Amino acid sequence: MVIPLLRSLYDTERPCPGSWWESAQTMHDMELFAIHAQVYHLLQTTHRLDPLPEEVLSKLKARHTQGMYQNLVMKHKETEALELLDKHGLEVIPLKGVRFAERYFGHYAARITSDMDLLVRAERLQEAIACLVVHGYDFEIIKDHHARLHKDGMMVELHWTLDKRDWSDLDPESFWHSATAVNGYRHVKELTPLHTFYFICLHGARHQMDSVRYLIDIVQMLHTHSRHIDYGRLMELTSVDKTSKRIQAVLSIVYQQFPHLQTFKPLPFDLLDTHWDYDTVRGGRLGRKTKGYYQYKLFFRHFLFDTLKHQIRSIRKAY
Repeated sequence: MVIPLLRSLYDTERPCPGSWWESAQTMHDMELFAIHAQVYHLLQTTHRLDPLPEEVLSKLKARHTQGMYQNLVMKHKETEALELLDKHGLEVIPLKGVRFAERYFGHYAARITSDMDLLVRAERLQEAIACLVVHGYDFEIIKDHHARLHKDGMMVELHWTLDKRDWSDLDPESFWHSATAVNGYRHVKELTPLHTFYFICLHGARHQMDSVRYLIDIVQMLHTHSRHIDYGRLMELTSVDKTSKRIQAVLSIVYQQFPHLQTFKPLPFDLLDTHWDYDTVRGGRLGRKTKGYYQYKLFFRHFLFDTLKHQIRSIRKAY
């Protein structure tokens, strides 16, 4: 499977699995979770491309090039959207996407993205929607905590907060307050590394950590910006926002799969049992839903909440 390969790419003390490229499951799982770009980038930065057979290297390069062109288009579209919103005096913060790849992976093509997530002020959401619609974007729906628009086959999500409204007491104002200006714009900002990390964990939890991509994002941030991620401060934020259990569950999964993280960034809490394991998530992707799969899904749907109030709200919403 692909986890041992990723462990060796992030933990330099761990040798690369011998002839991992000959494992049909490993190669298949890279496709299943769409992580060719991340694997190629990690192999390149750790100087481990040389031993690869030409056929495997060519395939990885081809997928990397394909993703690079895709992200170039996304980079252009994101710049276009940011300039439109900035021109109209609308504050905006890019979430994930190409800017995330550039800042935390070191290259815009190191993490492929297919949509755009932007944070806007709640009170100016309708203005932001109207601004994009006037410039050719098609409005689809307002759902949960974001509005969805489309243009040229690309989806844009305008978020006014960073969590579903019924799931926590999260107030996005602290994110706005700490955000820093992006050069070249008047109203475009970016989240601090701590708030980015917080959001990435929340995002993974919302998707029930059902992809290896969410694990890679978190491990990558810890490797590149560890000193900017204060777990004590993070726990304070999650306590106020009532998101503690979700963040702890996500980090428990990541640290179980990448135990070397405890050596340089120990967690300030005991690992939780989330019923998450790689084979269960992989099987779910392939349509194999075991008893363990339903236990994991049940945990993420209804037992990740800090308060009974939010748990009841989640159940009402679901049923």
